[in-house]
Amino acid sequence: NTAAMSRRSGFKDPPLGPTETAKEDEWTNEDMENFRKTDLAQQFEEVKSLETQKLSASELNTFATAKKIVKVVTMLVVFLIVLSATVVSKGATFLMVSQVSTTRSPTPFCTNNIPYLYANLTGPVVSNSSGQEKIAWLWGLFFSFLAPELLVFIQSFWNYLTRAEKREENQEDEKDGEREDQDKSTGKIKENQLLQIDFIIVSFFEVAHAAGTAILFTIAFPEMDSIQAIMATSALCWFPGFLLLFKQVKEDTSKKIVKISLTVISLLVQMTALVWPVVWGLDNQTDKRVWALPVGLFLTSLGWWEGFVGDWVTGYLSQLKTKLMDHENSADMNLGVAPLKICTFILIFAFAPTLNSPSELFTLFIDSFTTFDYFLNPTWTLETPIYHITTILESIEIFWKGPVLVILVQIISSWVAYIFGKFACKGKIQEWCYALPLSVLATPICVISLLQLCYNKKSDACVYASFPPHVFFHCPQEVWAWDWRWMGLLWFLSQLWITHHIWFPKNEKLEKTDHIFGADLYSGLLIDQSLMLNRRSDEEKNTKMESQEEDKPGKIRIKGCATLWHETSEEMTVMLQSTFRMDDWTKKMKETPGHRDYFDWELHVFFDDAMATKSNGKVIVNDFVETLRKTIEDYGEKYYGPTKWSVDLEKFKTPYGGRMVWQLPGGTSINVHLKNKKKIRHKKRWSQIMYIYYFLVYMLKNDGLTEEEIEDRKKNTFLLALDGDVDFQPDAITKVVDLMKVNPKVGAACGRIHPTGTGPMQWYQKFEYAIGHWLQKATEHMLGCVLCSPGCFSLFRAEALMSHNVMHTYTTMASEPKHLVQYDQGEDRWLCTLMLKQGWRVEYCAASDSFTQCPEGFKEFFNQRRRWMPSTMLNIVDLISDSKTVIKNNPDISKGYMFYQSFMMFGTVFGPGSIFLMLIGAFSTAFGISNDTALIINAVLAGGFVVACCVLKGPEQVRLAELLTVVYAIIMIAVYIGIILQIIQDGPESLTALSFFVTFGSFLFAAIIHPMEFSCLFCMPIYMATIPSMYMLLMIYAIFNINDVSWGTREGPKSAEDKVKEEEEKQNRVPDGVLGFVQSQLDSTLNGLSCCMCCGNGDKSEEKMKNIEISLNQIKIHLNIDGAEQIDEGTTEEITNVETDNPTNLSDMPKKIDEGTIEKSIETDNPNDSAKPNKTSGINFFKHGANKLMATTSLDMFLKTEKGKVIENWGEIDDKKEKDFWVKLIEQYLLPETFNDEKRKKEVQGLLELKNSAAGGFVLINVMWISAFYMLQAHTNELGIIWPLGGKLTSISFDTNDQYSNQIILDYVYLQVDVLGMLFAVGFIGLMLLQFITMIIHRLLTLEHIVSSTDLRKPTDQDCKSEKKKLENIGSNLVNRGQHTSDV
Repeated sequence: NTAAMSRRSGFKDPPLGPTETAKEDEWTNEDMENFRKTDLAQQFEEVKSLETQKLSASELNTFATAKKIVKVVTMLVVFLIVLSATVVSKGATFLMVSQVSTTRSPTPFCTNNIPYLYANLTGPVVSNSSGQEKIAWLWGLFFSFLAPELLVFIQSFWNYLTRAEKREENQEDEKDGEREDQDKSTGKIKENQLLQIDFIIVSFFEVAHAAGTAILFTIAFPEMDSIQAIMATSALCWFPGFLLLFKQVKEDTSKKIVKISLTVISLLVQMTALVWPVVWGLDNQTDKRVWALPVGLFLTSLGWWEGFVGDWVTGYLSQLKTKLMDHENSADMNLGVAPLKICTFILIFAFAPTLNSPSELFTLFIDSFTTFDYFLNPTWTLETPIYHITTILESIEIFWKGPVLVILVQIISSWVAYIFGKFACKGKIQEWCYALPLSVLATPICVISLLQLCYNKKSDACVYASFPPHVFFHCPQEVWAWDWRWMGLLWFLSQLWITHHIWFPKNEKLEKTDHIFGADLYSGLLIDQSLMLNRRSDEEKNTKMESQEEDKPGKIRIKGCATLWHETSEEMTVMLQSTFRMDDWTKKMKETPGHRDYFDWELHVFFDDAMATKSNGKVIVNDFVETLRKTIEDYGEKYYGPTKWSVDLEKFKTPYGGRMVWQLPGGTSINVHLKNKKKIRHKKRWSQIMYIYYFLVYMLKNDGLTEEEIEDRKKNTFLLALDGDVDFQPDAITKVVDLMKVNPKVGAACGRIHPTGTGPMQWYQKFEYAIGHWLQKATEHMLGCVLCSPGCFSLFRAEALMSHNVMHTYTTMASEPKHLVQYDQGEDRWLCTLMLKQGWRVEYCAASDSFTQCPEGFKEFFNQRRRWMPSTMLNIVDLISDSKTVIKNNPDISKGYMFYQSFMMFGTVFGPGSIFLMLIGAFSTAFGISNDTALIINAVLAGGFVVACCVLKGPEQVRLAELLTVVYAIIMIAVYIGIILQIIQDGPESLTALSFFVTFGSFLFAAIIHPMEFSCLFCMPIYMATIPSMYMLLMIYAIFNINDVSWGTREGPKSAEDKVKEEEEKQNRVPDGVLGFVQSQLDSTLNGLSCCMCCGNGDKSEEKMKNIEISLNQIKIHLNIDGAEQIDEGTTEEITNVETDNPTNLSDMPKKIDEGTIEKSIETDNPNDSAKPNKTSGINFFKHGANKLMATTSLDMFLKTEKGKVIENWGEIDDKKEKDFWVKLIEQYLLPETFNDEKRKKEVQGLLELKNSAAGGFVLINVMWISAFYMLQAHTNELGIIWPLGGKLTSISFDTNDQYSNQIILDYVYLQVDVLGMLFAVGFIGLMLLQFITMIIHRLLTLEHIVSSTDLRKPTDQDCKSEKKKLENIGSNLVNRGQHTSDV
């Protein structure tokens, strides 16, 4: 083994004896000893550091390659969809235009489908549509134009309605001056407020655009063949080209002349479209293209001004564009402009040349859609038709044979092209999936495809049998003739240059739609041109994005804020892995100037209850802090290597306790704030208040910033709340930061939390967390706001935390019993509740993954949920009860969303009763017993647990719940078999079957569209088997223990003071109410019985253990061993005579302690104990152990470690302002809470009353729910209603009364269900479908985020050089060490 280790490390073995060389003989014993202590130990450490480390959960789940594959596949799919949708939309549009034409050359007609004509015609014929036929196609053009405009109007109107009440309230607040920050926002509102002249100018551009579009598609294009018309759509860029030229003149670049020259040439080519039709049509004065095409092109082009106006324009249009980039201003503008555009289009198309009179649009509307009406002419005489054919379409044929199908295809394909085009822009795949299909491929493919279609149609009239025989494109006379088409090619090339900005996007990931497109939505008839010309050039953003790294406005600063308490070394190591990764990532970002994801990072750890006071009055750090220090040192050396990890620890005294600081090799720091609970209030909420005020008040106010800089810092400073065991990658932070950048009203954002651990409880939580995020959080995000951003990994905006009534309320002390539960048992949820009430948005980012240790034991899990469930319910009830204010303040929360949360709360409260009823029915089906028997069995199980929660202590309740969980899990196997049998019996359309299919179908589909989390589905059996326990027993346990406000997890040993107070509370506790009386009576009876059965009369084992603890503490006091706490006066009388005059100066301490001193002190402390051998046996044992220890070990090592632990030996903070800040903050908010007997008794009494009322009400409403359901089910035949689906055929009979009748009678039997059951089941199915739909939408947004964040490019030269340099340094260090050992 030694040889293998030496080979791996590259070091040689030391000389072993005198048989070696002369050089080796020179070694002395001292040299050999030094070698063994230093060099050899270092070699072993090197071997250890080179060993393969186990990957953390976040490293195992990074899936970098999988994300790249997902991006490539997504790009391919989006490219194909955008291209095909654009081509289909364009083709459907000009198919409709072709039918409207009055000059179209007749279409070759296929007579195969009309046998009579085929038999009687002697030659080929052609078709011409009648005037009635053209009405439907004309309406189709209008509907295609109307669809996006109507959608914009509806969105704007809805936006206006949702802001109406809020606007009134804000006006009242401005008048009364109720809010301080309203004055600042008022100035912005006035500056960006739309004026009347703004509405006039925008109306002019938009109405001109609508008029031009109507002229083109109802007058100009119908007079042209389809190829000419499609090519003419490339000549709509003259006004955007003019704006582009104006911008380039003001540029100061080296390629300015080249750009201006190309733009001028392109602009001249575009202008030829305005002149060429006039010249071309001089010989044909009746051709409407002479005037319609130039006018239509000119007016339509005016509508695409907004995408080409930027900050480089100093005039009015720039200011107007800035106003319209505000979503509310844009909605208000569209509310008035959209109706004007619609009316303008109607006015022009009502006088289209196709119509004899405008009234035909309405009188022939229905007939034009329900019939085909056309004429057939022989090819040798086109003037006189020989047949007038009218085909009547019946029912469904109207939708798939007539104009309706083409219209729907055009509308849907245009919308799909816009949606996926927007996806490409937000997903940062614009070059290949937006610019390429729209600007390069769409028009050529349309032209070439139509030419081939026309050629095939002229060659064989029956080649396209799927087309209606008289419907086809307006084909040119000579299909492959070049003649004038070179002009269309020039228009196309000029359009490429004018829209070249779409090849160079500069927008942020997930950018708002208002910042991507100039106008809302798109032009339904010109989808490709509208997407290209409506795309903002947005060069003005580039400067801001490239200056992220420098200390300028807009720089992102993130303060990592981790809270620690009693985490283990393994859990701390997980957090340190993430911290050191962040250090490496930050260093890499600093070496990459201008990186969009760069942010300033530092980590602060806030350690609760980190101090202990020794008997001599010294304050030292406790064992948990020592564990953290040792873990940082050990893992830091292992992560960075011994040579790179040369980090000095700085230690300071602070008004709240102490601080330890490590400066990491990458340039970031770890700042550990050690809280002394005797100086500052402890627990997680107060740690959050501590760091929020430290970062957002002290640091902002004392950095010498101006007011403007402070406001910018608030918007771009974020606090990342972390738990002490969280595992994450840097990419997880950048993902949630992306959401903050996109929407400045996002106050908090959380990611996907993955529970780690082992065992059945972790399996259950893995699936529970999965469906909670897949369905619940995604639905909250899409319908309104996420209600809770968990404190283990959440990003909070500084501006949101400092807003009115958030931190001011968050620092409130609990004054009522329910506040103790709502405020401190779920502090992260309460903080989010306060932010939601103030109008901030909370979002969920599924692309951000983090991993945290979950409870692996049943007891720890139940205690954790015992904290979470009541706090969750109280916070949701708080929001619902104050819904009117929340809806007014928060634009993202609506009445519908509050109804959704109310329905969810209803399901939570009545969930145990519903599970109970489900078990009754399942028991009856699975075991073949009556409902009454099933009711009794379940009542015994559930009712027994309720009684146990009244009379037993918490640990006993949990043990009983654990036992019942196993019982229910076994029973649930039979239950699910019973459900399947019931589905077979009732049919697949029964309520039970539909609920079953919807539930499991949602889970399965959710897992499929979350491929990286598909393994969670394998944990579903555990989840399904424990439903009765987790949704019934756990709820009962949480409600009946709502008075227990302890943390429940990672509980450390209690101090003597806490034990005394707890004992006094037990003695003074007087139960109230019916539940209290039952508990007191049964508790005393059961305790006495258990004492007689288990303990006997004279056993005092509890007293023995107390004596052992006292003896241990005495030994520690005399030895000054770490962890000995100062014992308060009066807690125990046995240690009052212990000497406390130990020397405080370490130099004066004796090197060894006389064994007799310890023995004497122990023997003389309690002289009466000699008569009680049962009490002194433990003391004698520990006395012997102490004597043996002190006989062989010096006290030097204890003194050496203690010196670093004593806070008085640490340095002072240099900044006096910071000291004053902490003193004032502690005095105002964070003074340790003092309890007197009366206050504590009142608090305990209040919690008991809360428990009695909550438990009593909970039991009452669930019993009523069960009773109502059970009675209705028992009398379903009399009170039930018929379920209309899934009827069973029972018999077939014939009507024999009438001999001429052929009537067959089928008898069906339908299930009868109770009213409440049907309503509950239908509501549940509707809820699952709603969550299913919102999950799909949210998943698309997540895919957009993943695609935009995944880089397919190879590492840059700078990355390669950095990696190469890193490897060279490592190799050099190893070689040097190997050479050093070889020399030795």
